[in-house]
Amino acid sequence: MLTEQQVTTLAQAMTESSHVARFIDVGYTYLGQFIAHDIVPQTNPIPGQSRDVLPYLSMDSVYGRGNQTSTLLDARGLFPIQRMTPQAPEDLPRTNGVPNIPELRNDDNVIVSQLHLFWQRLHNTVLQRGYANNAGEARMMTTLVFQLVVVEDYLRQVLAPAVFDSVFRFNQRWLNLPSRPIAREFAHAAFRFGHSMVRPFYESFPQKPDVTLPELFQSNRNLDPRLELDLRRMFGWPVLNNRVEDAMTIDPFITREMRQVPIPTGATINIAEMNLRAGIVAQLPPGKAYVQQLLAGPNGSKLAAAFGIRPLPDLGPLAEKLMPSSGITIDNLPLWPYLLLEASHASEGKHLGVVGSLICAEGLANAIAGAQHSIYRDRWFPVDEVLAWLGTLGDELQEQRRVFANAAYTDRTFCMRHVVELVLRSN
Repeated sequence: MLTEQQVTTLAQAMTESSHVARFIDVGYTYLGQFIAHDIVPQTNPIPGQSRDVLPYLSMDSVYGRGNQTSTLLDARGLFPIQRMTPQAPEDLPRTNGVPNIPELRNDDNVIVSQLHLFWQRLHNTVLQRGYANNAGEARMMTTLVFQLVVVEDYLRQVLAPAVFDSVFRFNQRWLNLPSRPIAREFAHAAFRFGHSMVRPFYESFPQKPDVTLPELFQSNRNLDPRLELDLRRMFGWPVLNNRVEDAMTIDPFITREMRQVPIPTGATINIAEMNLRAGIVAQLPPGKAYVQQLLAGPNGSKLAAAFGIRPLPDLGPLAEKLMPSSGITIDNLPLWPYLLLEASHASEGKHLGVVGSLICAEGLANAIAGAQHSIYRDRWFPVDEVLAWLGTLGDELQEQRRVFANAAYTDRTFCMRHVVELVLRSN
């Protein structure tokens, strides 16, 4: 385990370097944050502002649980999306700036708040266009579409291809992670990889070019009209053009602006340091020791044979940022930066490495399988079957798949862009 000084030193080293943006559309950074907020409890909960989070991908962050759902919907079963003026952008329903949503973390920044709003808009579209007969049906349909996006689009990109196919095509489990409570290595290490994808500035706001990262952190206030997102630029695939922004690569470096992220208390935190401390509190082993434990476990020989897993030999690019006198080595590197280093080593940051992929795949597979409405019922249902369950809504999404397709890629045929087009063309 690292000392306090080593934690500070490592966090500083991880946030000193810039890295490149390529491979993944920028919107998926924040879709990952939205997913995490649905199933992972807050790292440092604030009394009275944190909900009881269940580890099931049921969209409780949008709909709440039990009787709370009815308080979020109007008499027609719709989310009361608001505009401050007729010309203003749509925004979450708010009272004195504070959003009326179950998961207040979804107002941490203007991108994730507009993703929350997007799923509210999909629910309303489903109900207003008669795809569902009532709010309960609309929630079921919205949740299934969300899960399809998570598996067929998000995870298809961020996981190592062999791991994706093993878990989501052949229904295999390798780590036997617990489903409840959510696995520590998922919540406090592997699924924090998205922090490395955060850009220092964004160009997906038509009214304001080059929005810096600090400008995104505008919680508990009405949406600034200049910060209305262009969702087609955030989620460009399969439309390939130079207007779509890329996220940063998945590697052990975090943009410098993440050193001072504001939190609701008014203070700021260093995200890298927060993540490192969360792993210590969760008593996670160092990354190398975790891999060695996997290989010594009951599935160790199968894991080695199937995926070629072996411990990383050294700190790689991190070594250039750490003095030998720091005492930080590959042997005591915490699990979170170890998995980021694995991604850099395996694919130059295009996707996670095998161990990080296995943890994220099984964590989210458990979260979907345990949901009341789920695309998993003893097996993973393919896109066409799930869309067939959705009736006319499924037909509309099939049409978007036909219109927005890329014949060169046959393994990623359902994506966020299809849902974006359905919603935007309905409003």
